[in-house]
Amino acid sequence: MSILKKLLFIPPVALATYVFVASGTAPKPPQAADKKEKPTPVKIIGAKPVTVIPTVKGFGKVKPEQSWSAVAQVAGPVIWTADTLRNGLLISQGTDLLKIDPREYELGLAQIDAQIAALSAKDETTKASLAIERRAMDLLKQDLDRKQKLFKQGTTAKAAVDGAERAMLAAQAKVTSLASSLKLNAAERNILLRQKDIASLNLDRTHIKAPFDIRLGTVDISQGQYVNKGQKLFSGDGIQVAEVVAQFPLGALRSLLGKSGKTGAPLSSMGNEASGASDRHESLRATIRLASAKQTIEWDAKVDRVTEAMNPKTRTRGIILTIEDPYGKATPGQRPPLVRDMAVEVVLAGKAKQNKIVVPALAVRKGKVMIADAQKRLRFKPVKVAYIQGDIAVLMSGLEKDDKVIVSDMPAPVEGMLLAPRPDKKLQDRIIAAATGKKAARREGAKK
Repeated sequence: MSILKKLLFIPPVALATYVFVASGTAPKPPQAADKKEKPTPVKIIGAKPVTVIPTVKGFGKVKPEQSWSAVAQVAGPVIWTADTLRNGLLISQGTDLLKIDPREYELGLAQIDAQIAALSAKDETTKASLAIERRAMDLLKQDLDRKQKLFKQGTTAKAAVDGAERAMLAAQAKVTSLASSLKLNAAERNILLRQKDIASLNLDRTHIKAPFDIRLGTVDISQGQYVNKGQKLFSGDGIQVAEVVAQFPLGALRSLLGKSGKTGAPLSSMGNEASGASDRHESLRATIRLASAKQTIEWDAKVDRVTEAMNPKTRTRGIILTIEDPYGKATPGQRPPLVRDMAVEVVLAGKAKQNKIVVPALAVRKGKVMIADAQKRLRFKPVKVAYIQGDIAVLMSGLEKDDKVIVSDMPAPVEGMLLAPRPDKKLQDRIIAAATGKKAARREGAKK
């Protein structure tokens, strides 16, 4: 019988005992679990006091400060138009653009001049007649005085005195009539002179010139066309100053106008009720931005005034900014001019605030910020936020210099948990740049 067959007859318990003894080892006891705490990796930034430039952003559209609609003030056929009377061309102040046939108005002016000349001749005749009649009246007055003396002496009849008096009164009536004719002539001359002024004005209106430097818009007229009084001919936008009406929520400028650590004036109180202006406008710096595929173009602007009313739907108030010489600063192919209806971003900057700590806005949760302490443990610190500016929160109190602020997203943070902090230098640089107003300057391709 083979050995294998013999082993089949051995009881299982005895076989197990044999195998255990043959192995020469006993079973090992259970090993204790490793109780060493595993740190959670997080990103941090250092709390550093910086000089904050408070900013607020809005959006608006460009429009010219001045615009002009050329409307026909007289009727007639167009006899001439300038070669430059075309949509989009830049026109200097005083440039001749269009002429309406002036002959009808020249004839009307000549007719008035003829009437004035006729009145002058009539005045001369009337003045001569008046001089004669006054001399005759003087003689008749002398005759009446003489006859009245004779009548008192009894040497002439009463009828002679009455006849002399009637003759003198008739002469006096002629003098009065001639003097009245001169006054009526003077009044008629004044009327004709006013009519001449109107005729001269209408004659001037047949010649249309650019009232200021403009960029022509739609042209609705051509040579040979008859125009009626009040008909729109063409339009133009002034190119000296552009305006942007940007909308901001009520109270958006509190961080810009308020003193450090205090709430500033709301947007609705920027304008002085009497003049519509405020010296607080001067404390704001404004920048207009136009983003394109390759670059962001910037213009310096001035806060000029606020709009007269709030938009009830959006609960916003408009701030009107002005940009000087928007065409003179243009460069073909690189920097466009600011033209009507161009959508732009408006950035307003207030006075600098010293020694302010800034953190990402998302780092503030329910009034607290997570930090890593000296033992690399998570701690919650209550903070007071002065205001939110874009993606950053400017703190009023709560953090100390060099506190390590946790900026990682931690779904279930626990006070005291062990951390493996790692500085996020790029985020720190972005936060500081955004707070100090250097973000736009660092952007590639930004032009000013």
